[in-house]
Amino acid sequence: MSVHVRLDNRLLILRAEDQFRRCNSLDDDRICILCQRKFNGRQVEIRRFGRGKHELHCPTEGCSSGPHQWVYPGTLLVSDIVAPDWWRAAGKQQERRAAASALRLQGHRV
Repeated sequence: MSVHVRLDNRLLILRAEDQFRRCNSLDDDRICILCQRKFNGRQVEIRRFGRGKHELHCPTEGCSSGPHQWVYPGTLLVSDIVAPDWWRAAGKQQERRAAASALRLQGHRV
């Protein structure tokens, strides 16, 4: 259930429930990697469950992302930093495995 949370409590909840980043202010921006929306701590949807437990969700209607799917603006994804064309290398590795399997089926040593 979505609830209205006072601003001072909202900051405490964000700090407790978002283990992926340090929340210094409700004005800290985030970007959802699923829907690409930019939002701040004041806009995060907070759902309260029993025993004082809370869940954080993207404020975009229909988007169910949580803190593990949010990044700070300007943050590059690790895979793009390490190897901008990592997906090509993954595809070539798959091609090599398929070729080796085909050779083994034909009785060749690989």
